[in-house]
Amino acid sequence: MVSVLAEPRRRRAWVQIASAMLSGNSLRQTVHTHRASVHQAVKLAAALLRGARVTAGLAESNGCLLPGL
Repeated sequence: MVSVLAEPRRRRAWVQIASAMLSGNSLRQTVHTHRASVHQAVKLAAALLRGARVTAGLAESNGCLLPGL
């Protein structure tokens, strides 16, 4: 039989375990979201650079820019 004093301790232990699991999952989700945001930012920067190169290449071929700029 479980003593009356042990029951509140058990509940507190379960609450602490559940809290730790939730905070771990929350941290994991935060890290995942941050990585996804960084990945999206890198993809956007690459697309912008490609667009700038294409625009510069077109301007150069039209004689609007000096070669090599």
